[in-house]
Amino acid sequence: MGLVNPVFIHGWSFSSKVFKGFRGIKVNLPGHGGNKNPYRGFRVMVEDLALSLPSRHDLVGWSLGGSVALILALLFPSKVRRLFLIGATPYFRGAWREANIRAFRLMIKREGIGAFRRLALGSPFEDRVDTETALRMIDDYIDLDLRPLVPHVGVETYVIHGTYDRVVPVKEAFKLRSLLRRCKLITLPGGHLPISDERIFVSQVFKVR
Repeated sequence: MGLVNPVFIHGWSFSSKVFKGFRGIKVNLPGHGGNKNPYRGFRVMVEDLALSLPSRHDLVGWSLGGSVALILALLFPSKVRRLFLIGATPYFRGAWREANIRAFRLMIKREGIGAFRRLALGSPFEDRVDTETALRMIDDYIDLDLRPLVPHVGVETYVIHGTYDRVVPVKEAFKLRSLLRRCKLITLPGGHLPISDERIFVSQVFKVR
């Protein structure tokens, strides 16, 4: 057992390279990696992605990419076989006190996107990102509240979360599980991206050795 026709959606400020240890379709969101398309909001971003998918897929979304995957499953259910949400939250602003949100924005402003990459991944990461596009996207993501919509997701969903996640607290995984109708929660001893390659993914999520 494993992923079927998978599509991988990276998190904010990263790119498809973060999924280099996996086989499948790896997308770059606008302004990230080699994608030079303009960012026109989450809905348009999801619509463009759905139009590019040739069939029905397992969607693997990490962090902000998890929100993209959820919206795609809501708007285009015929494109989605299963959802795998890693380090995701239905509402980022609701995961933290307002003081933490201000500190998060200040860190990015003062130290740049590289500081967030180090916090999120725990190891060096290099790829192109358009800073202006990325900043507009993160502002929208912080305020994106999917809580009223998530209960309408009908596909089988796996919520995967690192117990030491410093970007999205593990309590958010339990919130997602409570909102989803067909959900399995898997917590792993790791950070914001607790699964780094396909072998680990299969062994941890599907319990195949």
